[in-house]
Amino acid sequence: MKPLLLTVLAAYVVAAIHAILAFVNKRRALERVSLIALGIGFTLHTISIIIDWAQDGHYPLFGIRETFSFLAWTLAATYGLLLYRYRTLVALGSLTLPLIAVLTFFASVSHENAASGSSLGGAGASWLFPVHTTLLLFAYASFFVVFAASVMYLLQERELKLKTFSAIFHRLPSLTTVNEIATGAAGIGFTLLTLGLLAGMIWSSSRDGRLWHKDPKEIFAALTWLLYLGLILYRSSASWRGRRAAWLGVAGFALVLCTFFGARLLGSYHMFG
Repeated sequence: MKPLLLTVLAAYVVAAIHAILAFVNKRRALERVSLIALGIGFTLHTISIIIDWAQDGHYPLFGIRETFSFLAWTLAATYGLLLYRYRTLVALGSLTLPLIAVLTFFASVSHENAASGSSLGGAGASWLFPVHTTLLLFAYASFFVVFAASVMYLLQERELKLKTFSAIFHRLPSLTTVNEIATGAAGIGFTLLTLGLLAGMIWSSSRDGRLWHKDPKEIFAALTWLLYLGLILYRSSASWRGRRAAWLGVAGFALVLCTFFGARLLGSYHMFG
């Protein structure tokens, strides 16, 4: 275990706990503590990634430990950008920050050795690896935002339909805000996924002359791309806004999980994620 990453984990746990308490109790002081802890954790996490990069001599996205750590970092960065745009998103923080803490915990306890950077291939291909993987992980972070916003939309839509209006209903952002977040995150995520896949194809071609390997991760990534393309197209149609689009956002994130975890279990040739 790396001491600095454990400190990062502690900060994220504090941020997650206070985010949940702020959502439950609607107390601004708890939200401020959560934001301060998140800021400290993210800063230390950035330093930790840079140190690993310098010490290990390769981009810190080889093997499951580094992938978990980097994904947690991208989620923290994405959530920070959303906070800057929308100022207050306590409900989203209560979903996102615990996931960031869990991913950081897995990164802290994982002992899997990273693959050798020499396996990237020739020097002409190596620069595409960080571009490919960074774009994909930021796309995954955006798709989690779509998933979280979709869940919040479905919860609110259900309570509006049943006219129950529980305490959770009054703590969620408005349906308009949730829909705006989901639409924007889907568009950004799809763009990043597209660019990431293109970079990966060019990188693959420069390594072994093949654009497509029929690899499980590649297949799931292609299916994910198609689903989010459909989601964006349907969101532009009045008949598919709201509940149907929200369910499609949930289904899309299920495919993201298959890409990230399922492909690995099926024997993906990819060395990361």
